[in-house]
Amino acid sequence: MSHIYEALLQLQRNGEQGVLVTVVEKEGSGPLPPGAKMLVYPDGRTIGTVGGGRLEQLAQERAAELLRTKRSMLVRYALFDERNVAEADEVTNMVCGGRVTLFYEYLTSGPHVYLFGGGHVGQALVRHLRDLPYFVTVIDEREGTEGLTPGADRVIVTAYETALQNIGVPEGSFFVIATPAHDADYLVLKAILSSHWQPRYIGLLASRAKSAKFVHDLRAELGENLDLSALYTPAGLDIGGTSADEIAISIIAEMQALRYGRSDQKHLRAAATNP
Repeated sequence: MSHIYEALLQLQRNGEQGVLVTVVEKEGSGPLPPGAKMLVYPDGRTIGTVGGGRLEQLAQERAAELLRTKRSMLVRYALFDERNVAEADEVTNMVCGGRVTLFYEYLTSGPHVYLFGGGHVGQALVRHLRDLPYFVTVIDEREGTEGLTPGADRVIVTAYETALQNIGVPEGSFFVIATPAHDADYLVLKAILSSHWQPRYIGLLASRAKSAKFVHDLRAELGENLDLSALYTPAGLDIGGTSADEIAISIIAEMQALRYGRSDQKHLRAAATNP
């Protein structure tokens, strides 16, 4: 059983999703006792078992469905034999093989934030985000970033524009772009907008002039019909303040407003060229 708990810990550390299937009740000749567990990953991999056979096949199919819908569920099964299993609600006659109840627990680390740049604003963002239910990944090309951003769930030291090429990025993630170079900011923004990630929020730390230029150049390069609805630049709510902490708080407040559907906030981007 220890390998299941080790996998769960790694799942959390990596900010991944999964469904933990647990036998919570058994009547009659169920295959495994209560407490048996199986972890199902989005790619179909599994660790552990809830008994094998048709029951386990149905459990994997249900887990895949719950990964798509991001839900947990309790399901009762009627066991006729190893190959003949049905959800108990579908069975009206007496069942001689027993019954098993499985609890499907959808596991996630919360919304993902990908922070490009571990400078002063980036460090402030990590400080204020670490007590909120986000999984924070910091990306920076500079060695030593790990020591400057304690509290981040993950730090990746590599080229900005290619950092997430081989990493599964959940749909609806939050991105904040605050690298030390204009060229890097543009390349990161272009990579995000060219991806299939469907971001919930892209906050670009920029002046109004830089924001307008980036929007102009992106449309010239990627097409006039480019969807920029997730782009917030200048990033942050219009709450005032110019220190790194104040800027970070305004950006986090903007993220929270979007996350909870608050539409009556004044965003800084409203004063710039509206994407």
